Amino acid sequence: MKKISYTAAYIVVKFYGLTKDSRIAERFDPFILDFYKKMVSFLPSHLSWYQNSLNSSFLRKLFIWSEELLLPGDLMHIICRKFYMTKMIDEALSSGIKQVVSMGAGFDHLGAYCSSKGIPTFELDLDWMIDHKANFLGQNGFSNTLLKPIPMDFMQQRLPDVLNAQVSFDPKKKTLFLGEGFFDYLPLETTKEILEDIKLLNPENKLLTTFFSLDELNWFHRFSFTSGVSLVGESLRLPLNRSEFIELLNESGFSVDKEISHQEMKADLVKSMGLTLPVLKGFYILDSIPS
Repeated sequence: MKKISYTAAYIVVKFYGLTKDSRIAERFDPFILDFYKKMVSFLPSHLSWYQNSLNSSFLRKLFIWSEELLLPGDLMHIICRKFYMTKMIDEALSSGIKQVVSMGAGFDHLGAYCSSKGIPTFELDLDWMIDHKANFLGQNGFSNTLLKPIPMDFMQQRLPDVLNAQVSFDPKKKTLFLGEGFFDYLPLETTKEILEDIKLLNPENKLLTTFFSLDELNWFHRFSFTSGVSLVGESLRLPLNRSEFIELLNESGFSVDKEISHQEMKADLVKSMGLTLPVLKGFYILDSIPS
């Protein structure tokens, strides 16, 4: 039986629990907080129970302690990725982006958020994930005429074939492609094809993506990370470190215009919230433009 992505589901749960802290919640648009509150409720029952349990301050503290013990920085990396991805999307929209494609959309808020700003947005993911997401969007008031959830298997299909089949997709528009927690789960050849296709659709397209450089973790934390992903039936498949991934972007016709490291996230966002938790080593956000 095909299952939802549990890595995506647990990110929803963790984000929701962490934003019960007002110091964190006040950094996010109410639209985003409402999205994840409703998404937690929509998850299968063995996950949605977290909504009530995380109302307990004691359970939240226990949850944070246990998470930090196994993989220090995992929790703050989730807050940082949601904050900075949203911030950099806002900057892109202000600079003239007219269309957005969210690759491996999972259960994140980015598609609903962009379309709520009046931007045609296309969410791509495996069919059973997209079906679940589309049901959530429709039942919770996030559907609109600008948001198109589209099933796509990136291992079997190519971006131009899928997007150009959509009447509302305009390849002439400068488009922002999003890859939050996306490329890490794909093999190298598929990653190369996707980067090639983004440029093929329109040489002016931009790419905003997260990236994990696992080599920056010590052996125990790397084991905790990879085994945690494996336990839910998923795997990290891109065999590149940060420098190699940036080199691949360059070879594919992209230039990293802005990079935010885990160190910068801690010194900026985390410190400003009055928190002392670390941000997961090896985590980066890369904003790439045509070279």
